[in-house]
Amino acid sequence: MGVVLLVGETGIYVTWVTGAIISSVALMWVFKPPWARITLNGFQDMFRRYWMHGIVVFSIYIWKDLFDGIDRLLMANTRIDMTSYIYAIEGDIVLWFQQTFENQLLTSVLTHFYVAGYMMIMFSAFVYTCYFDDRHMADRITLVVLLVYFLALPFYLFFNVRVTGDFIPEMQTLGYHLTPEIETWFTRIDPFTNGMPSLHIGMPFAFWYCFARNDLDGRWKMWRLFLILYTSLTAFTILYLGIHWVSDIIGGLIVGLLAVHISERISPKIWWLLDERSFLHRTSWLLADWRRPVNEILAIFKSGINWVRYPGTKQTSTAIVLLLLATSLTLLWDATHQHFPAEGVTHPDAASGADGWLTSYEVIDEGNISVSLWNLSTEDSYQRNVSINTSWGDFPLEILVGSSHIIVWHGHQLEFFNTTSNQWEDQWFTEPLFDDIDMLSNGDEDWPRMLMLNDGTVEIHSRSSLNATAYLPAPPSGPVSIIASSDNRVAYVEQSQPMTINVQTIDGFQRHVRVEINSTISEERDAEVYTMTGTLVDYQNATINEITLDNDYLVAMVNISAVNRLVLVNLVNGEQYILGDPIFPVDAPSIGHDFVAWQHRQFLVSLNPHPTNIDWEVSYHDISENQTYQLHTPDEIDQINPQVMEGHIAWLQIDENGDTEIRVWTNEVVFEKYSSLTLQLFVVIFPLLLIILAGQRLSENHGHILPFGKDQEEE
Repeated sequence: MGVVLLVGETGIYVTWVTGAIISSVALMWVFKPPWARITLNGFQDMFRRYWMHGIVVFSIYIWKDLFDGIDRLLMANTRIDMTSYIYAIEGDIVLWFQQTFENQLLTSVLTHFYVAGYMMIMFSAFVYTCYFDDRHMADRITLVVLLVYFLALPFYLFFNVRVTGDFIPEMQTLGYHLTPEIETWFTRIDPFTNGMPSLHIGMPFAFWYCFARNDLDGRWKMWRLFLILYTSLTAFTILYLGIHWVSDIIGGLIVGLLAVHISERISPKIWWLLDERSFLHRTSWLLADWRRPVNEILAIFKSGINWVRYPGTKQTSTAIVLLLLATSLTLLWDATHQHFPAEGVTHPDAASGADGWLTSYEVIDEGNISVSLWNLSTEDSYQRNVSINTSWGDFPLEILVGSSHIIVWHGHQLEFFNTTSNQWEDQWFTEPLFDDIDMLSNGDEDWPRMLMLNDGTVEIHSRSSLNATAYLPAPPSGPVSIIASSDNRVAYVEQSQPMTINVQTIDGFQRHVRVEINSTISEERDAEVYTMTGTLVDYQNATINEITLDNDYLVAMVNISAVNRLVLVNLVNGEQYILGDPIFPVDAPSIGHDFVAWQHRQFLVSLNPHPTNIDWEVSYHDISENQTYQLHTPDEIDQINPQVMEGHIAWLQIDENGDTEIRVWTNEVVFEKYSSLTLQLFVVIFPLLLIILAGQRLSENHGHILPFGKDQEEE
């Protein structure tokens, strides 16, 4: 778990860590070896004798955050989800377990035990062996901690299993939602897809098994009994709180067993190299003469050549492992890098996209812009310099993408690009100046109809009736503040009803739907927003400041003074729910093809004393799966203005120097040529290596001369 300091969100984490450390130290008198003494100087000696062990253990906190980011990115790109298979096996066992024992006091106690207890058991298992100078056990426990995480990593990357409370409709993640502060903390650090295996079981079970194998004189008897009790209570806790499946517990036990067995085999070699008692001595000896490092490197190189010259089962097995690792890493890299820069588009000022077309513009000088159009399916691009008439005033420039046309709009001026013929067509100059426009379907003519907002009035214009005004079949009862359209439907918000959206069709069967948007969450979480921003959440004066719709869904962005919230509305059944974490900022929603994308921050800026992690990131929601993903790992650059297109999501990326580029992500995993070549080489080489390994194994087992010219004993 990474540690991130943030006002209003560190209190519970600090409490857990402090409680874990105090509990570990207090219990030392209970679990210490019978003859051992506890003194303050003992801790100083522990750090002096076991500092390398500490580096190995605490390095986990660095690379775990790295792989958590890769896991989120891989999940976003591949959407690998094995939860349904686990549910098919287990059914509602965990649901019955939770409903049978559910109690508010039990929930509160076990939630704190789940986090603080795990910290305590990790801290204690490592510190006890080091403090009481049981080097044999400390060597193995240190490696066990590392190996449990390494063995679980492939499952977390390629066998994603969601927590039970996030999958079974009737079940709740009781621990994650105990308090708003705890919910926010878990939301930040837990991807909710790392169920298999359960490290809350795997780690303490591995500790117990390691102590049971190596505690020959019984000095750790009390500690071993405690580990059994702790593991049993943890199994009950993770099922009850709606976090893990029974299968996750089994996976944790298996990972724990494997970690202990591997640690027993590699411990002597690892600690021969890293033992604190000789490491500094060897390092000093090595650096005392500049020729020694060179000679050591040459000796290692020569030894490696000799090792390769006479291949046996060890060499072939190593080659197989390296082949598997190289192939896996290549595919992993490709799968987590599915977004790429849009070619031919440099330093854009804004971007827009829909229906397989990506558009952007760049201001050349006053009154002139360069518009770039890119067909994602054919990868053809088109550029056009557009002269903007600024004599009527300075108006925002917007690009609209429809099924047949792309339109560049600037207050009173419209430039049309026909996506069928790939040609620029007529210009429109309109008067009066409209406040906003959107594009409807073509209707009965091969020309888009324009939906225009003119001083609170919604108007519809077509090519044949540019100067003739048409209105909605059921006109609004008052001035309109926001408009949006999709196909033949129009959505708008009236100024007198700032939290109500009207949606109506303008062709064929007439349908008018009124949706009252609800952006409320619990008072406790609203209070958390105030703690972090100093601004009260104001539902009474909440307003919708942006809407977008597609097919049967609509997204409304609601401003509640402190933050914006995104509300997704199902226009068929009226269901609505908030996208993303409702206490953090969101902006620029885009919807299409059963996807919603938006930019978000994982932190609130106002009272954040640490200026890190407050940049914009891009997330998307798969409506069909009802799952939300982050499109890239957290960084310190802004990704803004996402655009949902058919098969793609694009966004603007602003680097540290302020330079912008358009990034495009495809929602289907498409391997690059180097990945295909890697797989082809793997298919050819892997069977050959297996055949060679089998032949070498037979030769070595029968004591025969190896086919490569040297027997095993000589080697």
